[in-house]
Amino acid sequence: MENQTMGELLNQYGTTERLYSGDVVEGTVISSNSDEVMVNINYMADGILPKAEIPDGNPIDFKEGQKIKVYILKLDDGDGNVLLSLKKAFEIIVWDEFQKLFDGQITFNIKVKEAVKGGVVGLYKGASVFIPASQLALSYIEDLSSYIGMTLEVELSEYQMATKKVVASHKNVLKRQLAAQKSDQLSRINVDDQLTGTVVRLADYGAFVDLGAIDGLIHVSQMSWRRVKNPSEILNVGDVVDVIVLKVEREKEKVSLKLAQVQENPWETISTRYAVGDVVKGKVTRLMNFGAFVEVEEGVEGLVHISELSENHVTRPNEVVQVGDEIEVMVLELDVDNHRMSLSLKAVTGMDLEDYESLMPEEDSAPATLSDLFGDKLKNLKF
Repeated sequence: MENQTMGELLNQYGTTERLYSGDVVEGTVISSNSDEVMVNINYMADGILPKAEIPDGNPIDFKEGQKIKVYILKLDDGDGNVLLSLKKAFEIIVWDEFQKLFDGQITFNIKVKEAVKGGVVGLYKGASVFIPASQLALSYIEDLSSYIGMTLEVELSEYQMATKKVVASHKNVLKRQLAAQKSDQLSRINVDDQLTGTVVRLADYGAFVDLGAIDGLIHVSQMSWRRVKNPSEILNVGDVVDVIVLKVEREKEKVSLKLAQVQENPWETISTRYAVGDVVKGKVTRLMNFGAFVEVEEGVEGLVHISELSENHVTRPNEVVQVGDEIEVMVLELDVDNHRMSLSLKAVTGMDLEDYESLMPEEDSAPATLSDLFGDKLKNLKF
């Protein structure tokens, strides 16, 4: 080997070109430890990349066989090895990369180094990249320091090589990802599907449910068989609910839902509990100019028309009853299809007290009918 020329040595190690300090060459990682990375640069001596010349200062991140571009600091570090720098290589090649990334709107990953006024700063191959706070996420971020150490996928929104100004956006990447997820989920949702979601927002007209990539709306009319004035009567933010898909508008990205478990509508079985002539107990819930509404069970209200409040002339319902009064009334008419019940107070108050008490059903028996209470007197009763 002592008689070999430099050219013969270079040929032996696979290259015919000389290397000089200041060159940027591609090499292959041979090994790494906590202090340095050894790199094969196709030269008669291997290259040493010390920890101090690595931007993130972590040699063990480099794996055997990995290709990297390095800058030659010295051809001989005193121990017969070529001294390399990744920092210097990045300083030379990164700006050309930034131009390509900017022109092609290509996304890339950066590691957040620090939080600064108005945003965070990340590193890409040793170069600083600024991400404004408004471009970090889809919603407002309270604590920017929570992003330190995170690796984010970004795209360049501004790049000026002359001033080394590099500004990126993570928000734009998230928007595209969300749009793709929405499109995918919308393509798979169909009418009558049963899904599980979380209530994320309440509005006067309904509740928004997070289904994953998209929110669906439960209109107030689809929350219960009874009239719901405000969604908060049924749901709370954070509730996990089972829902059924009523309608999918893919172009508008809208999904209409209803609660999967809605309590049985009492009007559907009301005929098994009430009949014309029954005397029932109820509570006055509302007073109108034309009469009083009486709730005979949860969700079932009947109307006592003003003419049925008393045998005497009544100008206003509050002359006879008040909201909250518990009274006994007689069923005059039952309209199951339209959810209407007509009641009479005067038919009950006009009865003979002794006859009424004797004919009232026991606590566990069926409600008294009109014929039970009046018998032949029914023929003479005027409504």
